[in-house]
Amino acid sequence: MGPIIYFLCALTSLGAAALLWRGFRRTRQRLLYWSALCFAILAVSNGLLILDLVVLPDVYLLTSRSIVTQIALLVLIYGLIFESD
Repeated sequence: MGPIIYFLCALTSLGAAALLWRGFRRTRQRLLYWSALCFAILAVSNGLLILDLVVLPDVYLLTSRSIVTQIALLVLIYGLIFESD
């Protein structure tokens, strides 16, 4: 059951990124760009989770996953601070 949930989380993050990107292309609001980038990076983090726990259970990728997730959150924080009106 776990791998299905991990895959659905990655798919949800990717879907959110796609919808935010579409909104950015339509309105050109920069906060949508930073949010889309954050969710795209979170989808990569979820992909690393699948690699870590399902595909390569013997390889320790917790550090890599944490760094990627922190980068995603820093991107969103940057967008919230510098692109607010």
